[in-house]
Amino acid sequence: MVSLSETEDKRIEITMEEVTEFHDHPLTPFTRFVSGRCVACCSPLDNESYIYGGYRCNELGCKAVFHKECVEALPEITHASHPDHPLKLIRNHESMLIICSMCQADWFEIGYCCSICEFYLHLRCAWRTTQLVLPENSHGHEHPLQLSLGDLSSSFVDYHGEEICKVCHSTISDYEFGYRCQQQCGFVLHVGCVYLAAPGGYSHGHEHPLQVSLGDPSEGLEHCEVCSVPISVKEYANRCQQCKFILHVGCFYEAYHTSHPKHKLKSHKCTRDDAAKKCLLCGIGFNRIVTLHHCDVCHFKICERCMHSQPPLAVLSSRTHEHQLHLVPRHIKFTCDACGTQGDQSPYFCLQCNFMIHRECIDLPRVININRHDHRVYYTIRLGLGHGEWKCKFCRQKVDGFYGGYSCYKCSDKKIVFHLRCATRKDVWDQVELEGTPEEEEIPPFQVIGDDNTTIKHVSHDHNLEINKDGMIQPESIRCTACVFQICSEPSFYSCKQCVFFLHEKCANLPLKKRHVCHNLPFTLRTDSLKKMSTCELCREHFSGFRYESGTITLDVRCGTVTDSVVHDSHAHRLYYTTCGFLSSTSCSVCNKRISASFSCDWCEFRLCYWCVVLPQKVMRHRYDDHPLFLSYGESNVDEYYWCEACETKLNPKKWFYTCKHCGVVLHISCGFGILSYVMPGTRSSRIFDRSEKVVDNTSICRKLCCVCNSRCRLPTILSYQWDGYTCSYNCYSYVTEIYRAVSSDSDE
Repeated sequence: MVSLSETEDKRIEITMEEVTEFHDHPLTPFTRFVSGRCVACCSPLDNESYIYGGYRCNELGCKAVFHKECVEALPEITHASHPDHPLKLIRNHESMLIICSMCQADWFEIGYCCSICEFYLHLRCAWRTTQLVLPENSHGHEHPLQLSLGDLSSSFVDYHGEEICKVCHSTISDYEFGYRCQQQCGFVLHVGCVYLAAPGGYSHGHEHPLQVSLGDPSEGLEHCEVCSVPISVKEYANRCQQCKFILHVGCFYEAYHTSHPKHKLKSHKCTRDDAAKKCLLCGIGFNRIVTLHHCDVCHFKICERCMHSQPPLAVLSSRTHEHQLHLVPRHIKFTCDACGTQGDQSPYFCLQCNFMIHRECIDLPRVININRHDHRVYYTIRLGLGHGEWKCKFCRQKVDGFYGGYSCYKCSDKKIVFHLRCATRKDVWDQVELEGTPEEEEIPPFQVIGDDNTTIKHVSHDHNLEINKDGMIQPESIRCTACVFQICSEPSFYSCKQCVFFLHEKCANLPLKKRHVCHNLPFTLRTDSLKKMSTCELCREHFSGFRYESGTITLDVRCGTVTDSVVHDSHAHRLYYTTCGFLSSTSCSVCNKRISASFSCDWCEFRLCYWCVVLPQKVMRHRYDDHPLFLSYGESNVDEYYWCEACETKLNPKKWFYTCKHCGVVLHISCGFGILSYVMPGTRSSRIFDRSEKVVDNTSICRKLCCVCNSRCRLPTILSYQWDGYTCSYNCYSYVTEIYRAVSSDSDE
């Protein structure tokens, strides 16, 4: 066998730090049930598991969670796999790739290391009970198996320095620990495969012992009794030597569960009959998983995550209940005493008080921020709402004041309440607990100069801005710097006397930080790079000017200020924000675009996308009319077609269009409002290929000619090129870009 010192040249040389703290931010203990990956002992590629009590990061945007035992790991241990030196607890600050010396798994955040031998163990291997020698006849082999590194001089090692595991049939490197035969006969097992393989015992109710072995070539293709997937005769599997019963190594699993100690649970492939059912413990539908675990006697069925992350039988959470709570692992209908909703499986129960609760309602946060309200909301054990009907602001269902919920203290007159489960959804709550944290003071976007309240100093501009309230119709070229739309005949706006800078009064009051329904983290108003073109995440429009940002999500100020419900003149009922998913076939009722988020009606099938919701109510198009053009939502009593003044084609009066109330001029929406209407003229395109094009006005008497479609550009803003070419839309622009790329590619060759 090869000693560790002989393989040091194959180890990754890296300087690690002994653990002084587990995380960059302070960690907070919790007793709730969390679905996630422990940062210390799990790889980013591992599936999420349930963590029942542990530590979590309470910093905004950081979702790190840890097992309790991981955070409380000993700073130094001795391990059977490396008896010569103690192993010290270390942290991989730079997240570099290091391989566990025991199982060859990729490195993650926390583990143990021998600084002398460069021997590494991740936490799961460190805690696993490891035998140095397996006795004779273990796992189908007649000789003892010893935990060791490989031997490059062995005839069973190929020219890559690798051997073949007799269980999973994959390679084992010579510098990888494995269980190897002491008699030099070439039998070797991965450390992990030792724990998977059936040790010659009985399994799945089968009457004969199972043994790890190869198949009989005369038998042909075999099929696993659990997953039904074919097994090659050249593949090691758990086979019965007396009949044709066979199991994959990975499919073999039969063990007791703390929630069902009477009988062993067996792994089982999910069938059509199981697809309509769900896990008895966590409630996940079996239609979303491949393998489940069940008891043949009691019909006890749970998912794989609950099999490996077993929930505690008793929970003590002082923030939830004064007594210990006990798990009742069975189908039982009950009303949760915390949230007031119905449950049908595995509650936690207090024997002294007859108190029963969902496991998801244990240890709920007391003070939180959510994306459905601008203020903090506070948990109350009994809302006690008094007279009148109260509805949850998220799901719009009735809230029973006898049970707990979240409410806003600042908006008590507006009946702002939320169900417990609604307010703590991952897509609603930012996962930060604010109990004991002072509330941040809101910073205004401007300062008032003088006593007459007509002059302000805005954070976005170096000069003072004066208010204008004359109500005069402004020229088409006068645009608000924030939303990049026309001032038109707004009753009041701010302007700079020293330069060309305008702000709608409502845009001047945009908050510097705000919450939005599309994301659970707060957005920050950005007023720099005003000539930078971006794409709004919600309406998918190109825009410049002010923007709201949160991580990688960017919103224009129009979509960024839309709340979770709107009253729109095009529909009789209030519309509510809903998500449809990116793969949904749902489309807008007006423009027919496929949408992932929309505003829908609770009473009918009407839906509006963000693009339609924020469409301007009036626009100025002096080329066609001297008056403002107002948005019309269709005229159902008109049978004849109208005539669009811009494109000179028919216009369906039952569709949305722009019209003048005085002159009767009508325009298609696409003719009066284009895809560059939210971009300030002079802005360079963010999709630039050669950095030569920019957005320009198209308001002169003679309209520009598009170099691609050879038609007159009818929109008020178009793309211009250095060589005096123009494109009327991004479709035409994309065509020009492809030509540039082709020419550039040919010149490079």
